[in-house]
Amino acid sequence: MEKEKHEGLLLVLFGCIALMLPFFREYQLTLIVLALTVGVLIKRKRPSRSLHLCFAVLTLAILSWVLHLPMYIVGASIAISVFGSFASSTVEQAHHIKTIPGSILFLIFGIISAFLVGSWTAAFSDPGETFYQFMFFLATIGAVTGALLKSIQHTTDNLTIPFGSAMAMWLFAGFEYWVSPPQVMLALALTLTIGYISYMVNTADITGVLSGTLLGVLIIIFGSVKWFTILLAFFVLGGVFTRYKYGYKESLGIAQAEGGARGYKNVFGNGLVALILAVAEGVWGWHVLLIAYLGAVATTTGDTLASEIGETSKTQPRMITSFERVKPGTSGAISPLGEVSALVGTILIGALAVLLGMTKLQMIVIAPILGGFIGVHVDSLLGATLENKGYLTNHSVNLLATASGAIVSMGLYYALV
Repeated sequence: MEKEKHEGLLLVLFGCIALMLPFFREYQLTLIVLALTVGVLIKRKRPSRSLHLCFAVLTLAILSWVLHLPMYIVGASIAISVFGSFASSTVEQAHHIKTIPGSILFLIFGIISAFLVGSWTAAFSDPGETFYQFMFFLATIGAVTGALLKSIQHTTDNLTIPFGSAMAMWLFAGFEYWVSPPQVMLALALTLTIGYISYMVNTADITGVLSGTLLGVLIIIFGSVKWFTILLAFFVLGGVFTRYKYGYKESLGIAQAEGGARGYKNVFGNGLVALILAVAEGVWGWHVLLIAYLGAVATTTGDTLASEIGETSKTQPRMITSFERVKPGTSGAISPLGEVSALVGTILIGALAVLLGMTKLQMIVIAPILGGFIGVHVDSLLGATLENKGYLTNHSVNLLATASGAIVSMGLYYALV
């Protein structure tokens, strides 16, 4: 108990250091010396979470020195790790597990502390009136990233959280794109509420909730609520049809684990390409990126429906490369029911885009529908070859398939216009 108290005091010390950053003349060197000194002192007792934080601060200090990582990002990332983790631990220490209330507390205290520390650090250099809106946006991204990293079970929270949140904030700081705090808060509240509902109905675990929240917030901010609705349609359809005849699929040994709850690997495998395209469209404003986005989501929707519905087919599936009969659930297997389901899935995404008025030329929606359907079969080909040979995982196959669906959709778009 005494050692835990000692570590807690050291974590608070780092939080105070973050507030003192503006007063350091040679702040990078000072941070390195402090991190090394405290690290050595802790190591004499035992390896600890505080030692991980020391190493993370050391790394960030070097980056701020060599690569000009903004000091307000360093301070904000330390604040997220210290104050966010401290808040969540008040709930999770009693349960000894990651919890939704703990993650929400992490988000709240992480956002507030990162915004305050980041703003305080930058205030001495006269950053301008719009900086504080910009900082709130970055604090939200950093806190959600930190909460996601904390939700993934590991023993190096104080190493991954500050470093990961800093890298996320640095990445989006480079785009020089942000929206007002009320818009950020509304996006966060909407996506977190949907994530909580998904958790309650067992279609997502905690990592799935937080990774989905991160994707949702960024897609709403860089795209729009309509863009998010398209991706949400995939997650809803995926969740519903994952539960479709779940007992039957479980009896065959091909059902999704954990009762069908999706985690962060599934979210990023299916949604990372869509996120990149939404961010790119927000920065550059190219309409073709919307078509690519629809193609990526159509691919993952069609693939999910093909798998979850096709696996219940009474007709034995065939391998896409050799047409030999294989067991249901085999990577790369196709069936008539699965093909129809895949086509229906891609059409649903295209139809939803038309209903939302996302494209003025309704015939253009053919591009993401066909692109998505082709992307589904790229998924099957990769599954039958590289995945079955152990070169790729299912999540990496999904990532490559959605990318191919997006690329093909862009090509068809230019062919049609």
